[in-house]
Amino acid sequence: MKFILPILAMVFTFLATLMALVFCMGMGANAKPPEIRALKLWMLGLTLLGLLGISVGIYLLRLDQPGLATGVSVSPAVIMGLILTVALLK
Repeated sequence: MKFILPILAMVFTFLATLMALVFCMGMGANAKPPEIRALKLWMLGLTLLGLLGISVGIYLLRLDQPGLATGVSVSPAVIMGLILTVALLK
């Protein structure tokens, strides 16, 4: 039972990463080549952030620390949500 919340946090982070990547692809529809390069770097960074959060969460689950694993797993989704909020305000 104690592993349900960390696993749900990892699924949430995966879905948030996927949403952020689709959002970046949508921004590149009418972009110029320099902007597309910048979006590709953003997409790479967001992907690495999501993968890092999920990987560390799995590692912490293996160490039997579900509370810390939940926090680490959901933090990339929170960061991506903040980035999305700032991007939509501009």
